[in-house]
Amino acid sequence: MTQTHLEEEYSGQLNLRQWAGTLKYAKAYWKYLIPLTFCTSMLAVLDSSSALLLRGIIDAATAGDAAGVLRYGIGLAVLVTGLGINVWLYIMFSGFISNNVSHDIRRDVFGRLQELEFAYYDRRPVGWLIARATSDCSRISRLLSWGLMDFFWGVLMMFALAGIMFYINVKLALIVFAVVPPLVVISIIIQRKILASSRAVRKTNSQITASFNEGISAVRTTKTLVREAEGLEEFQELSHTMYGHSVRNALQSALYMPVVSALGATGAGLALWFGGLNAMNASFSLGTMILFINCAGLFFGPIHEMARILTDVYACQASVERVLTLLATEPQIKDSPEVVENIRRVVSDREITSDGKSNANETARDYADDGGEREIRTIEFRDVCFAYKQGQNVLQNFNLTVHAGQTIALAGHTGGGKSTIVALLCRFYEPTSGQILINGVDYRQRSLHWLQSNLGIVLQTPHLFSGTVRDNIRYGRLKATDDEVAQAARLVNSEEFILGLEKGYETEVGQGGNRLSMGQKQLLSFARAVLADPQIFVMDEATSSVDTQTERLIQRGVEQLLHGRTSFVIAHRLSTIRSATRILVIDNGKIVEQGSHHELIQHRGRYFELYTNQFTQEKEEQLLHVK
Repeated sequence: MTQTHLEEEYSGQLNLRQWAGTLKYAKAYWKYLIPLTFCTSMLAVLDSSSALLLRGIIDAATAGDAAGVLRYGIGLAVLVTGLGINVWLYIMFSGFISNNVSHDIRRDVFGRLQELEFAYYDRRPVGWLIARATSDCSRISRLLSWGLMDFFWGVLMMFALAGIMFYINVKLALIVFAVVPPLVVISIIIQRKILASSRAVRKTNSQITASFNEGISAVRTTKTLVREAEGLEEFQELSHTMYGHSVRNALQSALYMPVVSALGATGAGLALWFGGLNAMNASFSLGTMILFINCAGLFFGPIHEMARILTDVYACQASVERVLTLLATEPQIKDSPEVVENIRRVVSDREITSDGKSNANETARDYADDGGEREIRTIEFRDVCFAYKQGQNVLQNFNLTVHAGQTIALAGHTGGGKSTIVALLCRFYEPTSGQILINGVDYRQRSLHWLQSNLGIVLQTPHLFSGTVRDNIRYGRLKATDDEVAQAARLVNSEEFILGLEKGYETEVGQGGNRLSMGQKQLLSFARAVLADPQIFVMDEATSSVDTQTERLIQRGVEQLLHGRTSFVIAHRLSTIRSATRILVIDNGKIVEQGSHHELIQHRGRYFELYTNQFTQEKEEQLLHVK
């Protein structure tokens, strides 16, 4: 399917301020940066000193000084040994910093993704986000460790070699440096083109990752609709676009290196010509001439290396822009500063646990307001309006009051606003206007973690994590014992099928639970919600995707589960909500009817029509099945 998601466009030049924002990750390992910087400096000193020792050997050999040759030779051997040790230390420290910086950036990216509201994911596919957390983060971490030190080595090496050349002969040094200005001009022109093509590559790479993710997750639908050929054609278009941008970027990068090498060779050649004339005129010794030519050749080595790093910097600029933009994205739904301060105060006053750490998560779960209120007595929607898109209200002045222990069932046609009401209650979204009050207090004045920790949610399409059956149930409360896990499974009538599996509770469910049937996955999601022991229970058409027999098993467990809890049930099969305290018929974001099942049937309105039509349809399906 063609990718049409939101993709930021970047067109500015290299932004050093943005790079400064990434340097904090390297600064966190300053204890390792100090010896790494020392090793890099030593490498530059030792590399440049080798030319001086080589001159000494040549001059001593020319003069027939065997002792001098031995002395300089020993010095060169010591230098080479020092180079080997420093290279080993350089690789060790750079590798350590690179791995840790990559870990820290990915951790922050993942943490920010966990904080962002549902609306953020509505606009961006999973593959787009995966590209940020994988390839973009890797490029940045490599450049911050290896690239930064390589550039630093190049600068030191250039200054050391330049100093030696100016010390030997100022005129020859100026000849070598004459090629630097055109090199700078060419660099600016080419690097701008590299930056533009790199941005195009990163953008297309994100689209390809998103296409991969969508193609794999929707493979059953693709095969069912026989859309393999069309899907391949759409992917090939993206791949062809990626090929074009990548080739352009590679050619631009490849062009830059030969230009640097050619200019470097020109400078060294000019120095060799004038140096040779001076040598013939005996202006300086053969060793000195070879030293200068060697320095001139070495001088463009660091320039070549720095040019490569600058190319990588320009290419990585697109990754920096995307990762920092993601990290800078502030969640639209978050605790207010007042709530954060209150939580901080409560946590600081809380008794320290046995391991010496404050149990902040448990405190956040218990915390509601300044009074430390825990029990949820009333929930009120007061003049709530909501729109996914500006000007297109899904709810309009919606009002509802629910008391503790009541079961509120939401019925109505698809698109009427039932799921939106539940999503607002769970604070996955917040009202565009109006208020949702818990115990008379706007829920935005309470802890987000507290609210969602007191929610138990079972969705129409359950999601299981890779791991065992026991692990997936325990996800509802990580500290639960095996007995508590088994008790939760028994409560929703799922233990029978669990024990029938090959390894019982230790059976691997597969990625996304693909080794289990839809009904089995739903039963486990119910057990997981039960184990969390929520005050508010939400079922969003949780039994619509299971067979009638499994639904009966679930229904018996749900009746026990909902007892004494405030619950909201969106029902696909209206027969499952007959025992609800109150049934709300929702149409166009408004309550058009409400009452108990018996009252609404007697009223013979919308609910009566929905119920009788569904009842007749189910009977016809049963008769066809019998035949």
